[in-house]
Amino acid sequence: MNEDAILRTALGNPAAVPRLLSLLPKDAVAGIEAVRLRRLPAEHVARGGKKRLGDIAWGVGVDHDPDAEALLVVECQSSLERRMALRMLVYAGLQWQALADTPRYRRRELPPALLVVVYTGGRRWRPKTLRELLAKSPPGLARRCPDFDFELLDARALTADDAHSNWLAALLRLLHCRLAAELPARAKVLLDGLRRDALDDLAAELADLLMRMLVYRFGGEDAKEEDREYLALAVTYLGEPTMLEEAITEWREAALAEGRSQERFQSMARERARLRRQAARRFGAPAGDALATLLAGEDDLERLETIGDLVVDVLNGEELLRRSRSVMAHGG
Repeated sequence: MNEDAILRTALGNPAAVPRLLSLLPKDAVAGIEAVRLRRLPAEHVARGGKKRLGDIAWGVGVDHDPDAEALLVVECQSSLERRMALRMLVYAGLQWQALADTPRYRRRELPPALLVVVYTGGRRWRPKTLRELLAKSPPGLARRCPDFDFELLDARALTADDAHSNWLAALLRLLHCRLAAELPARAKVLLDGLRRDALDDLAAELADLLMRMLVYRFGGEDAKEEDREYLALAVTYLGEPTMLEEAITEWREAALAEGRSQERFQSMARERARLRRQAARRFGAPAGDALATLLAGEDDLERLETIGDLVVDVLNGEELLRRSRSVMAHGG
């Protein structure tokens, strides 16, 4: 389970917006009222039909005008992105363009934007501003280059006190957790905070997603026994204890299925390569290459075995290809 997907679930809930704003610098959120919210689409289709998908976008009220709003664009990151400022500029531009085409903004100014990147990765990150991404330019041009910035909310900087007073901070600290011993306490703080805000439905949804992610991260075959115990305790806070066993079983079955699928893929590739070599040996390299092209992607063992018999039985390469096409089309 991807950390970004978990955060999108949380931040897509209106109750998360005031919690998010309270974790940002006061000067960045001054004048924004989270009591008036409007969820905005984060998927946009650019010219040529190409889709650009952001994470979360909200229209948020401002205190000086009951009809005005600010644009809140949130991107979730669990890894470093060198050109994050450029990506945020694109997302903001797409949102402004989409709003400009709506009746509400067709004849009025577009809303100001607050851009936020929520980071849960383990490495230290100081993102570059847009100006820092641009090459050095002559003074006149430099003054005309755009300057664009965003707020970085780094889970590494959040404290236990933040988590106890803000369930979103607790979620970020749990996502950032790298030590199994810290899982139970962080999971309990998160669930207590969600229930304190009467967000039982969101708590249940997040608990299921989190449990799967934590089992994947801490419950593998080579996990230490004490880490498994910490994981089990965390799961008792997130849900029913039996869910741990079910999740581990599901995770292992998925891993085994993936392994079997990969083994089958490799086996079919070896069989196709063998038929190519045999055809080339009997009828020449062009026939072997033509057969390999015909069989590309074929994964039915019975058909491959039938074609293997043809390599031995037919008299020439043309007959081999003709009868192989019949096998591929009709199974015989």
